[in-house]
Amino acid sequence: MLDEARYELGHRLLGAWLGQHEGAGRDWTHLQWHMAVFEIAVGKWDAALTRFETHILPVATHTNDALTDAPALLWRLELTAPRPVSLAWEPVRDTALRRLTRPSTPYVELHCLLALAGAGDVDGLDRWLRSKPATDDPQARLLAQMGVGLRAFAARDFEISAAVLATAVPNVSLLGGSHAQNQLFEEIEELSWVRAQALTPAAA
Repeated sequence: MLDEARYELGHRLLGAWLGQHEGAGRDWTHLQWHMAVFEIAVGKWDAALTRFETHILPVATHTNDALTDAPALLWRLELTAPRPVSLAWEPVRDTALRRLTRPSTPYVELHCLLALAGAGDVDGLDRWLRSKPATDDPQARLLAQMGVGLRAFAARDFEISAAVLATAVPNVSLLGGSHAQNQLFEEIEELSWVRAQALTPAAA
């Protein structure tokens, strides 16, 4: 339903199911992520924030069961916030930093970079980029390119971020993820363009 943009139906059906069940672990957390994305889509932003704080943030802080869900949902909350708000980037960033010290799948690693970028951790992104050796592997090269784009976003170099992400984002599915999950990167690229254009008159 999420991939097909049937948000109201997904919100209704998944909400009813969750109301009758309890759970824990990675799959349960991912269902909470789906529900929060539905909530954002149908205009229930505060409910999505509460769901993140109640069901996803504790998991992200103490385990590795929300390595993709927590940063992805925080970005969605940031992008759609109806008012200025301070989101809990630091604990999610801290978990991502710990995870980046160990081998991981490209898609999980990409979401760790999302956590660093959302927290504005330019130094952490620089360290990660310096640790990446030159390679011909297409996934590794694409991941590094996404890292460069996210690093530029975190540093508020929006023109660079927009240009790099415009090249990388169309290929991000090579790293994994569903269509709905990867739409987030298109939204970040679009925001980079918007902010770059907004800064142009001031620079002139």
